[in-house]
Amino acid sequence: MKAVQAAQPRWDSISSPETAEEEPIHFQETVLVVDDDPFMLQLEVQTLCKKGYHVLFATGVPDALGLAAATPHIHLLITDFLMPQTDGLELTRQFRALHPRTPVLMVSSSLPLPDGRANQLQPFASLAKPFTSAGLAQEVRRLLAGEFPAGDENTVPFEPPFPQPQPNQPLA
Repeated sequence: MKAVQAAQPRWDSISSPETAEEEPIHFQETVLVVDDDPFMLQLEVQTLCKKGYHVLFATGVPDALGLAAATPHIHLLITDFLMPQTDGLELTRQFRALHPRTPVLMVSSSLPLPDGRANQLQPFASLAKPFTSAGLAQEVRRLLAGEFPAGDENTVPFEPPFPQPQPNQPLA
C-alpha cells in the first residue's frame, strides 16, 4: 500500500505542456487511484498531486481495499476497468461496502462498459483512454462537485457525500 501527499509529488519524470507551469489549486480532497499499468498510475497520481489533491494509490485490488479500509474519508475512487484478478466494476462493488456514497471514475480503453453493469454503481462516470492530464483533472473536479456529463448513460446526478471545500480552503 502506498500513499502520496499532494504537497510531496512523487514523480518528476512526466511533464506535459498543459501542466508544466500550473500552480497547485489545493482542493485537499482524498482520491484513491487504482491501476495495474505503472505508466498510467504514475500519470494519474502526478496529475492529481500537481492539482493539490491528497492521493492514495494502489496497483491492485487487495492494496486498494486495504487503503479504503484504513482511510475514513475518500472523496473519489479512480480505477482502471481491466485489471488482473478482478475488474474495476468488482473493485467498485467491494469499495462501496466501505464508502457507499463516494463517486467512482472508471478509466478504460474499452468503453463503453459492457452489459450495463455500471448502472447499479451510481454515482459513477467513465473516462476513455487515452486522456490528457487536463482532461483527467477536469473530470475529477466535475465529479467531486457532483456534476456528471450530460447524456452519459452510466451516470446520474448525486449529492456529494462530504462538504465540498473551496480552492485554498482547509477541510473542516
